[in-house]
Order: sequence, then C-alpha cells, then structure tokens
Amino acid sequence: MKWWLYVLECRGGALYTGMTGDLPRRLAEHQSGSGAKFTRARRPVRLVAAWTFGTRQAAAHAERRFKQLPRAAKLAWVEGRWPFAGAPFDFAALGEESDARFCPRCGGRLALRHVESRPLLVCSVCGRHHYRNAKPCAGVLIVRGGMVLLARRGRDPHKGALDIPGGFMEAEETPDHCAVREAREELGLEVRLVGLLGFYMDHYEFQGERSSILNIYYVAETDGEPTAGDDASEVGWYPLTEPPPMAFPHEAVVLRDLQRWVAQGGLSREGGWSWPR
Repeated sequence: MKWWLYVLECRGGALYTGMTGDLPRRLAEHQSGSGAKFTRARRPVRLVAAWTFGTRQAAAHAERRFKQLPRAAKLAWVEGRWPFAGAPFDFAALGEESDARFCPRCGGRLALRHVESRPLLVCSVCGRHHYRNAKPCAGVLIVRGGMVLLARRGRDPHKGALDIPGGFMEAEETPDHCAVREAREELGLEVRLVGLLGFYMDHYEFQGERSSILNIYYVAETDGEPTAGDDASEVGWYPLTEPPPMAFPHEAVVLRDLQRWVAQGGLSREGGWSWPR
C-alpha cells in the first residue's frame, strides 16, 4: 500500500502537513470542510507538495520530521520538490509530469504558471517556457505465420515483462530508421518495413520521472532468426490470436489492431503486400 506525506497551502498562506493512505479522498475532505480542524477554518486549501512512502510507519516518521522544520525550510522543500526522508516527490499527485526544477537555458527556478488557460512551467529569471512535449518512440511488429515477435525487457522499467521491440528516437532520426535500428539492436535482425500500423499514446516512468510518449509502430518482415541483444533478455514468437500480457497498457491495443489487420487480409502476400482500406 502507498502512503503519502502531504502539504497544503491554506487561506492566508498557512501550511498544513498531514499523512494519509488515500490522498485524493483526504484532499477532498479538507476542501469540503470535513478534514482537520486546522484546515476547516482556513479554506480554500491547495495541495502544494506530496511524497510517497511504502509503509505507514515511514510516512508517520516523515510527518513528524517535516512538522518540526521551520516555515522557511518547509517552503524550500515545497518549491524545490526534493526527495524527503528518502521518499520521492509525487509529481503526478500535483498534476505535473515533469520533475524539472531549473531552466536549461539560464539555471533559473521554474515556477508553475497558467499560460493561455493551461498550467506551464516558466523560468522565473528569463521567462523561458518549459513545455512537456511527448517523446517520440518507434517500434517494429515482425509477423510470421500468424505469430508476432516480442522481446522480454532486460531492465527497468517493467523488467521481465514482454514488450514490442522499439525505443526512443535519436535527434534527427526518422521513425522508420529508428524502427529498423531497434530491430537490429534488440533482435539482431535486418528487417524490411512493409507498412505503418498507427500511432499510440502512453506514459513512461523511469528514475522518478513520468513522461508522455508517442509510439509509432511499423509492421515488418525478416528472413533471419532473432537473438536477444541490447535491452532484451530473451525474444520469442507469440500467437496473435492469444496476445500475452504486455509491459505497457497501449501495447494490448497495438496487438489487437495488428490481429484485426491480419484477419482482414492486410498481410496477404498474394501479389505483394496489400493493406486494407
């Protein structure tokens, strides 16, 4: 179970520190006036910081430590979004997908502002806007005789789970070149791309950072036999009619789409490759 140490900013700038095993429910109670006596008299309240712990004991210990800090130190931790008592800052709880705190141009502090009716990190020194753009990835779906080639992840995130071979695009790299490169690095295969399956959105969490990713998938063929390499611990063929559990949520949709295309004759080689319209 996950436990939170959280900080609220109350009316007049007062800070309230609490601990809970259900942050959304507890926050709703504070906002409705059924929470703590302190916040009841100081509404509205706003969540400004949260840290996640694996046990109630660890969260309770962190709560005691945080309450003992002077106000200036509490504000520094709130604004800095640093780990506290060994726990990571929960950016997702505040609706933030980036842990960036400083401007890459001048090093100034990034602050959350509302620009054109949406939240955006803006440098407090030079005014540079820090956009959270989706990171592009490309993958390859190699199909042979009603089977699709999948790789088992050899490292985190989701180490040991099945994954569609692919990865993040390099600077100046096109999606099709990325898909071919990833097949070579992860599977030891030279592939021929035969078409574009589609675009799929998801999230990627690594080292405490959660990013939006745009996945671009190609269908491919090959005459070679795969060998695990790079990030894959093993590779194997799996039937499209019984897709296995996958590492990322969007991949189940990808395999269903691929199965439908195959069933519709999209991968029939009579007279060459033809794609359903």
